[in-house]
Amino acid sequence: MVNANWSPTRPGGGGGGGTEAALDEGCWRGQLPPRSRERIVDKIMETLKRHLPVSGPEDLHQLDKIASDYLRKVSLKMLTMETKSQSAVPNASPSNSAGNSSEDSGKRARLHASNQDESRNSEDYISQLPDAIILHIFSFMTTKDTIKTSVLSKRWRSTWTANQYMSFSLPPGSSSQKRKGFINFVDSVVSRCTAIKAKRFLFDAPCLASMQSSLDRWLQFAIEHGIEEVSVSLHYRRHKVYVLPRILFCCTTLVSLRVSQCCFSVFGTVNWCSLKTLRIEHAELNDDGMVRVLSGSPVLEFLELKSCLGVKHIVIESKSCKELVIDSHEFGDDEGLTLKISAPHLLKLRLLGNSEGGEFRLDEVASLIEAELNFDMEGFGADDGDLVRGLLKRLHHVPKLVMGNWCLQALLLMEARDMCLPSLECRHLILLSTAGHKRVPEAIAKILESTRLLEKLFIQTTCTPNSAIGLKAERAGCRVFAGEEFWNFVKWRIYHCLMHLRHVEIVDGGASLPAWEPVLSLLKFLLQNALWLDKIVIDSTNSKSSQAFEPSPLLEVARILRLHPKCSPSAKVILRYPFQGRPSV
Repeated sequence: MVNANWSPTRPGGGGGGGTEAALDEGCWRGQLPPRSRERIVDKIMETLKRHLPVSGPEDLHQLDKIASDYLRKVSLKMLTMETKSQSAVPNASPSNSAGNSSEDSGKRARLHASNQDESRNSEDYISQLPDAIILHIFSFMTTKDTIKTSVLSKRWRSTWTANQYMSFSLPPGSSSQKRKGFINFVDSVVSRCTAIKAKRFLFDAPCLASMQSSLDRWLQFAIEHGIEEVSVSLHYRRHKVYVLPRILFCCTTLVSLRVSQCCFSVFGTVNWCSLKTLRIEHAELNDDGMVRVLSGSPVLEFLELKSCLGVKHIVIESKSCKELVIDSHEFGDDEGLTLKISAPHLLKLRLLGNSEGGEFRLDEVASLIEAELNFDMEGFGADDGDLVRGLLKRLHHVPKLVMGNWCLQALLLMEARDMCLPSLECRHLILLSTAGHKRVPEAIAKILESTRLLEKLFIQTTCTPNSAIGLKAERAGCRVFAGEEFWNFVKWRIYHCLMHLRHVEIVDGGASLPAWEPVLSLLKFLLQNALWLDKIVIDSTNSKSSQAFEPSPLLEVARILRLHPKCSPSAKVILRYPFQGRPSV
């Protein structure tokens, strides 16, 4: 390793007595563990190799020089700071003031000479990096941290002004003095920027009245420099909404836009001819504004609306838009509100979060290949089963389906009312259920009954049961069956599913063995009845280190399954255990 164990050279070689011994005794470098410098250089090398191409030994040797030079510069900077700190501390022992003063002066002289010699004799590899690599490094840092790198190299002192990536953040609750300093800092960075083109502008800060005009000015600067990515996330101590400047809606270079807690009023024409990703959070919209946004974004590929209020109908006619995410939609205070979605060319649809107060309706989603129903309506009515059944009816053709806990438990209401699900063409089913809930098997059986072509089943369990729907179903008179007795009873209903199922995967959310019982009974049933089952995978994601050497619920589950009869001779049970690799049981 080149220069891995570098340290400033002391005059007089490696002699060991007198002043040199005293210097070694109090030096922070002498207290470092063995090979510490080499390990630091190795870490720097690993980071450089992730971001810079390495085609041969010569490139690797060059990166080694850069890493060593980086460590040398940091060490010199720390040494200089330490020397200044020591010279600023007054002598605490008056009786030895003359001797100590002479000794300290000698130390400082030797350290200063050592620094000068090292600076003259060593090559500055960091300053030899091409501008493209330096600016690429800057893209992973905030603007404040980018400016701090000026101490590493004289050449870097001005390079940061050409940085195309600007990132500013101010914590909520900052004092008025810090807010004023923050505004002055951003103004200074913007005024000194020499980049012809800006690629990214990230802003995350409280937005007060005094800052809104400044934010307008900064956004205008970014837009005039051909900005490609903009993210504006605001925080309010009181209810104040920042109105996005009109110039932003005419930014033709914009590729990615994320706005949070901004007034998204759209009155004129939108010209986002390059926009591919759009995220709108905590905003009030209307259908007319949504139409203007979508019509003005001809190449939009991804759209996310999170905690947005006012939208009642989303119509996406563009063939380029592939994914739509509706997260925690706010229907408003009026009862009976519906969010209609029509997107004939959409490939992925995700309905997420708490969306209390209304319902979703899918009008045209014929091209979907993946759908996620992982929303929660918070409270359950008689029509909840009808809502889920209506969604599944429009999603009958989707090959990959994800169902969250609320929708799964809504199926129990359908079971209590003897309602049938539509036949689904789903081949990959993902269920996000609650571990330990006594009604989980019924909900799973209800969906398996309709997925007759299912090939892959994925179940992720959590440890916080929400049994409101289950209790409602029990009151409606639905019978509860326990364990394998239940699965043997419904075998005739899910017979077609057992003919195609090949892969089953369970993700453990940290549940105890009793909470595993409902899922364990399902796995035993599938082992014994699935004709072409290839493997059952149990994946532990929350196991503690102590469980690597002690009996755990997962090991007990795997042992039970290993001894259970198998219908398919090729079926395997695989336990993915974080501290012992992935052994096959």
